[in-house]
Amino acid sequence: MIHFMEIKAVIFDRDHTLLYFDQAQLAALEENIAVIAPELPPHAAVRAWSSWPGPWPQHRDDEPAFWAEFWAGLGHAHGLQPAQILSLTNDVGAIYHTTFGAYPDAAPTVRALRSGGIRLAILTNYELPSVDLTLAHAGIDPSLFDIALTSAMLGVYKPDSRAYLAAAAALDLPPSACLFVDDLAENVAAARSVGMPAYQIDRSLPVDNLDAARISTLDTLIGLLLPPSTRD
Repeated sequence: MIHFMEIKAVIFDRDHTLLYFDQAQLAALEENIAVIAPELPPHAAVRAWSSWPGPWPQHRDDEPAFWAEFWAGLGHAHGLQPAQILSLTNDVGAIYHTTFGAYPDAAPTVRALRSGGIRLAILTNYELPSVDLTLAHAGIDPSLFDIALTSAMLGVYKPDSRAYLAAAAALDLPPSACLFVDDLAENVAAARSVGMPAYQIDRSLPVDNLDAARISTLDTLIGLLLPPSTRD
């Protein structure tokens, strides 16, 4: 049973919880790549990303060097010219964050919770530290979040228990005072295993199933965590 009066913070997953991958923007990104480097096979960049051995950047300032190394490796593997590699680095790497959109319930829920005195955090398995850029582009104010932790920054991925404990420690709160929300059942179960209350967000549900700790929309959290007098 979740004791809602004890919850001081909500820790959100990002992908498929707050944000989704905008397929139209992803297609536009692929088209941009094809214009710059028609020699690249379709989806070559996606495959290279999925198989990237690391290391991933741990700080925003490290990202330009990462993109330079990423596109240089891909470009050399496919015989691209230096000018093409430079263009991919500068033109494509700089707009990756634009491939994300926000679910309609995300920004209003985040604003309401923060206005109601609930602290906010993000714990994501996303590799790049520029989480703030993806949020801002999608229309969610990144300044509303106390912390945003990525797998690369932590050195572990959810559902590793250390990820949840690190997020709670960064908020200077016990796990029991943090509510975790994720779209994957295994990540939710792992949060509960360290004493952190958790809900799975499943937008395919017609209604919430609170007994099973599954919610169909993020704005359910407003009703659960905020007294009526503090709701927008």
